[in-house]
Amino acid sequence: MKKKILVITGSPRKKGNSNKLVTAFIGGAVAAGHDVEVFDGASADMDGCHGDKSCSQRGFCGLKDDGVRMNELMRQADVLVLASPVYWMGFTSHIKKVMDRFYQFSFPKGRETIHITDTYLIATAASPDRGVFDPLVSGFELMNTLLGFQAKGMLLCPGLDGPDAVKDHREYLEQAVKMGAGV
Repeated sequence: MKKKILVITGSPRKKGNSNKLVTAFIGGAVAAGHDVEVFDGASADMDGCHGDKSCSQRGFCGLKDDGVRMNELMRQADVLVLASPVYWMGFTSHIKKVMDRFYQFSFPKGRETIHITDTYLIATAASPDRGVFDPLVSGFELMNTLLGFQAKGMLLCPGLDGPDAVKDHREYLEQAVKMGAGV
């Protein structure tokens, strides 16, 4: 069944490892017949959540910035993919800012506006220690719990020291294509 996939990226490196894996994922998803949209959290002009809870009554965030476009894409999507390098203890600040705006979807009025059911995570790190992903995975799992989503897959790619290191790890790229095709 054809799905609408929203990929939210959080890497400021346009040609970095995370975005190369996203490109591979998208290739697999498109080959499988899915539609894919990308929201670049690193270049988005948006504030983080202001925490005023006004979205609880409206069902959407009232801030007028690139978050409005993100909201539209979230409302159209069946599947959400988050892609982020780990620079320091979790998601990049770019994707964290975007994720903070998911708060609006934790209230009944906001939650009823989206029909995302499945989520995927793509993450990279220079460190060869897989433990570096623990804070990121914990945040991803908690997001799924709070928003009623179901995590369907995680591609965690340690040991990518340098912005083009993924070229020496074809297995990661192949796994990304396979993940995209399997959505």
